[in-house]
Amino acid sequence: MSESPRLPPETFALGRIASLLVMLGAVLYFTGWTYRWIYFGFFQLEVTTLPLPLESFYIAAFQVFFGSFRAILHTIITIALIVVGVYCSLWLLEGQPSQGFQAGMQKIYQRTLDCLNTRLTRGQPPQRLWKRGLFRLYRGLLQLVKSFLEFHLLEYQSLRFLRSLLDETLIICWLLAGCFWLAQWQGEADAWRDAVNETSSLPVVTVVVREDSFPLGVNPDDIRNPQGIRIIGDASSYQQLLSEAINNPSQNRVWRLLIDVDGDYYIFPALPEPDQTRRPPLVVMPRSHQGDRLIQLRPTLDTDIPSRDNK
Repeated sequence: MSESPRLPPETFALGRIASLLVMLGAVLYFTGWTYRWIYFGFFQLEVTTLPLPLESFYIAAFQVFFGSFRAILHTIITIALIVVGVYCSLWLLEGQPSQGFQAGMQKIYQRTLDCLNTRLTRGQPPQRLWKRGLFRLYRGLLQLVKSFLEFHLLEYQSLRFLRSLLDETLIICWLLAGCFWLAQWQGEADAWRDAVNETSSLPVVTVVVREDSFPLGVNPDDIRNPQGIRIIGDASSYQQLLSEAINNPSQNRVWRLLIDVDGDYYIFPALPEPDQTRRPPLVVMPRSHQGDRLIQLRPTLDTDIPSRDNK
């Protein structure tokens, strides 16, 4: 039988590069998706409900790894932990603990074979016919067990492939665990940064709508509650939003835009200070096709942050 032609080294190298690029893309997407999931989950918003473009997850992954000096430092620490975890795991599978376990199993295997060989070579068949039949059945079962134990399953190439696949799966699990931890930490840190007024990088938003066309907000000339509306849920939260609809930098209350998704605006009043027991309420303004609203965005100014003398 002629040997199957071997692939040239160039083709093998291209295949390895292609598999590496696929794995890199999967890791970047997983990291970016986890980061967005943690970030928007902080604001009580599911990332699966947002029609975000695919490339945004890859950009978010680079932000997780290289977004700041602290992010780079955490990336280096995570890589070091992944390398240590992979090394320890492979040592457990391939090193002295695994070799000791294999040696113990080999002793049990050899003792079992010796016991089977002893039972097969010892004893004569009985004279009676029915006992002779049971004796042959017993010897046949022993030979079957011996043949099963002597079958060298690990010599097959498919089993060797599964062994290497186990090692690669272990490496991938450590890599995904490290990326998940890093994205979770970075997503929560960025969410807290943007939720607090003094540290937020989100734009300040001003929403102008026609009177009584939107059941939130106030008339700056005639402050009164909207009329002709009904409420389902927490009435106190709605009343609090009405009383805090206007920015008041002296109280460290500024409305900011979280995200704009196809004309749906997600806005929230920033927290005056970090508080682990609080989360900012999120207001969703559905899209309008009548041109009856105006959205103004601007960066944070010094007037949006109260001076420390007034604190």
